[in-house]
Amino acid sequence: ATAAAAADAGGAVLVRTALPSRQDMPLTMPVFGDIVAGKIESQSFPQAGQLTRTAVVAGQAVQRGDLLAVMASDPNALVAYEQAASALEFAQQELRRQKELLALQLSTQSQVDSAAKAAADAQTALAAQTRLNGAHGTAELRAPFDGVVSALLLAQGDRVAAGATVVQLGRTDTLKVLLAIEPMRAGEVQPGMKVTLAAPRDGAPAIAGSVFSVQNMVDPKTQMAGAIVMLPAQAGLPVGAHVQGVIELARSKAWAVPRQAVLVDDQGAYLFQVVQDKARRVAVRKVVEGDRVVGVDGALDAALPVVVLGNYELKDGAELRRSAP
Repeated sequence: ATAAAAADAGGAVLVRTALPSRQDMPLTMPVFGDIVAGKIESQSFPQAGQLTRTAVVAGQAVQRGDLLAVMASDPNALVAYEQAASALEFAQQELRRQKELLALQLSTQSQVDSAAKAAADAQTALAAQTRLNGAHGTAELRAPFDGVVSALLLAQGDRVAAGATVVQLGRTDTLKVLLAIEPMRAGEVQPGMKVTLAAPRDGAPAIAGSVFSVQNMVDPKTQMAGAIVMLPAQAGLPVGAHVQGVIELARSKAWAVPRQAVLVDDQGAYLFQVVQDKARRVAVRKVVEGDRVVGVDGALDAALPVVVLGNYELKDGAELRRSAP
């Protein structure tokens, strides 16, 4: 059919063309990575005891105030609280007795002050035991912020030391993207560079961010260098999601042409421009790679159209006829 069409036109090849344009185009690097929670904080009980219930699992999303774990208080904590309560009651009674004696001139102001200090110290000790949950047989650990459980370090039934980490909770008000970068190209990436991530759902807008830091090491498992991108929670990306994107390394002036206009052979990349209905081969160098548009550098004439379709059949100087766009 192509041969017949060319014969009908007197040997001219039917092509479709488009005008090139000189544009400021971004130099990009394709990347991929994973969404992780922001700052990870350890959650623990201030007192010792035995873990009687775990209410979450690793990877579970939680809201502020949600129950994480329940612990039975250590018997020693209960005894310490009872002792502190008893000491406070005795100190308060002694303070009242000293005040009564002072009113009868059988005690001194110094003795009353000493009794008042002992009562205040006993009140402080009882408050400390209360914070250690000595007044109750069980204690609950609740989420202090919205987040996701990154690790559950203890199992139900384990004995828990005071201050031992039970749950590691990652914040979801800010998210991090751990990008994987080819080690040989890691030096091209700098903090502050713009990053565009593909949307997790079809039709959703792309997500914009910037490089927060570049890790100067290679992961022994993936053999890739890394970079971190900070994102707001409103980005709508779930923790653990795999994402793809591009880092904008710089911007450069280049000829913007449709991707299918650029061909490659043994001599390198090239395209055809139309000069008086004839094909003229122009050597080019690819500068920017895009999905639909390629930025090239070469001796192009902005007034001459570029062959977009039908260029595979062409040779330098071939007769052309252009189809309607």
